[in-house]
Amino acid sequence: MKKILLLLLFVAAIAAGIGYYLWNKPHRTAADEKPFVTLTSSALLTEFATNESATTEKYRDKVIQISGALIKAAADSSGNVQVVLEAGDEMNTVSVTLMNGATVPTETPGTMIEVKGICNGFLPDDLLGSEVLLNQGVVVNQTK
Repeated sequence: MKKILLLLLFVAAIAAGIGYYLWNKPHRTAADEKPFVTLTSSALLTEFATNESATTEKYRDKVIQISGALIKAAADSSGNVQVVLEAGDEMNTVSVTLMNGATVPTETPGTMIEVKGICNGFLPDDLLGSEVLLNQGVVVNQTK
């Protein structure tokens, strides 16, 4: 009986150690990684619109660097800064959620910027416009 209790205590201690490690593990961000690919926002959206499943498989959870014209940069309801880039027209966009502490771009519409983020998927909508989603993003370059 004593051996079973010691074994259970040992297993519980190991499980607690693994849980502590996973809880305190640093989050993955795009700032620390080299981009898998560099594209324009319109090229990325066209690729998703042409073959969504293959493009999702290709870019899902990969860091990609996108350049495009800034539509807006604003905080969402949870306080995260959302950068929206034009992808051909204002109805189709690439939306990048910046990581905490990232530099926020100027809010001048039409400013050409480059952002890097982890690809999170594609939201197709013929009526309202399609959107490519990236998270944990950072602004790489900003030019007029």
